[in-house]
Amino acid sequence: MTSLDEHPGVRRRPGRPGARERLMDALRASGPVSRVELAALTGLTEASVSTTVRRLLQEGLVTEVGRAPTAGKPRTLLQLDPGGRTAVGIDLATTTVTYVLTSQTGGVLARLTRRVAARATADDLAARLAADVDRLLEGSGHPRTTCLGIGLVWGGAGNGMLRRAARGPGPDEGGRQRGVDGERLRECLSELTGWPVLVENDATAAAVGEYWVARLDSGRSFAALYLADGIGAGLVLGGAAHRGARGLAGEFGHVCVDVDGPPCLCGARGCLEAVAGPVAVVARALADPVARAEAGLGATSRRAVVTDFAAVARAARTGAPACRALLAGSARYVAAAAETLVNLVDVDLLVLTGPGFAAASSIYGPAITERVGSPGRRVWGRTVGVTVSTAAATAPAVGAAALLLQERLAR
Repeated sequence: MTSLDEHPGVRRRPGRPGARERLMDALRASGPVSRVELAALTGLTEASVSTTVRRLLQEGLVTEVGRAPTAGKPRTLLQLDPGGRTAVGIDLATTTVTYVLTSQTGGVLARLTRRVAARATADDLAARLAADVDRLLEGSGHPRTTCLGIGLVWGGAGNGMLRRAARGPGPDEGGRQRGVDGERLRECLSELTGWPVLVENDATAAAVGEYWVARLDSGRSFAALYLADGIGAGLVLGGAAHRGARGLAGEFGHVCVDVDGPPCLCGARGCLEAVAGPVAVVARALADPVARAEAGLGATSRRAVVTDFAAVARAARTGAPACRALLAGSARYVAAAAETLVNLVDVDLLVLTGPGFAAASSIYGPAITERVGSPGRRVWGRTVGVTVSTAAATAPAVGAAALLLQERLAR
């Protein structure tokens, strides 16, 4: 399934952000600042800052909010107008649908959560989503005229489609609708709402959501490790989402951690997902009578993987030894793969997000911290922070909306 590189009015911004994006990112992260401070924050010339700010003021994206006293002439302070432009983010990658109305400042103006409609056609699902978007906007009190479009989170770039192809008909996994044509869904939703719809994978959307919600520095590079029914990584490098040539960057679950390991759905062997991903953890729990009883699982399960994984994590948190051992074993492999990711892209921050890490961060967090910690300081002279997202429930939806806003406001 394509994202929206070819969609009229929605484009991917290549490489380093331009002056507009850099200024808006700096304003989003820093709050009220002067033109002189913006030049220092972005590396742009004061002339370029003045020209770009003038246009942003004319478009209603930026507003003047007072003056800061200086030794000379007081400096006018600027900030993004919270109500200037908005976008809707929809996260279809979990067992519920999460809708957010996001402002250009990164704030969540309204939020709505619904259960996933199982076995829906693309047309039926689009109608349901469009109706909920109307409900979200009506409840928010913000005019539709400020909304620039919809960002839609549709699972991992490769993993969701691989599982559907490999397993055929079955229960919905992680909210991704089996049998739904994603491109048809995008087209229907765009027709019903009259807005462009941008499709993004869960890990990249979550990374951008963390970037916006946490107000990270505009030049910050970090990785968001996303654990749901699979494992992915969203990369934000130099303040911009990194997708790769085909949008497949960050397939963290397909790092090889065992050259003689089990076959993976991607066709390789020993991938992190096949060895230690949520599907593998749940399969081991189902096969172990002790772990199965600790987690309260049936002998066979027809529930979503994220639901069963959360049950194993709950049991582990209460001290259930078999479930805790399963997660500790998985965490060792995930930590090793995280160290590989850090070594490859040289980031100094890992954010753990997604429903899997939200349920089991007490086991995975320490394992990853220990693995990327002391060796990095000793050998590479670096310190890598590992943090658990405080916005895991909304970060993908916020990130999808943010990407739509970035694309639309970049022109």
